[in-house]
Amino acid sequence: MKYLSLLLFAALLLTNCQREAVTQDPNVLEGAYQTNAFLDPLCIAITDVNQLPRLDILKNSDGSYRLVRTTFIPQTATTTLENISAVAVSGGFSLRYQNQQIGTYEDGKWFNGKKEVSSKVLKVSHTDTQGTFFYYAGVKK
Repeated sequence: MKYLSLLLFAALLLTNCQREAVTQDPNVLEGAYQTNAFLDPLCIAITDVNQLPRLDILKNSDGSYRLVRTTFIPQTATTTLENISAVAVSGGFSLRYQNQQIGTYEDGKWFNGKKEVSSKVLKVSHTDTQGTFFYYAGVKK
């Protein structure tokens, strides 16, 4: 009886200790993102928080995403990337555009003023054939 109990306990442990599946909800990507000089060194000279670049991620009806980056200096301008797909990976998402990885959304550390913060950090970098550069590093608002 003792061996049967141990065998049943071992079987129970083995069935409950399965590898953790990557089942993250891609809807967490949708929303507005903010940056600062620690996340994006290109913004180090911008002292007004309202003039820092902003990124909005919008989900399309086909399940893809649209990334809209808004800059305010020297004048307000927007750059858009369409048809972005999100592939779940361990700890976050890989962002893909035309079958190439252009970004990640994963756990990271960054500074908010003097305070170190751990949260999901979005990083996107892409240059198209016309030489248009799309870069953003930030956290969700």
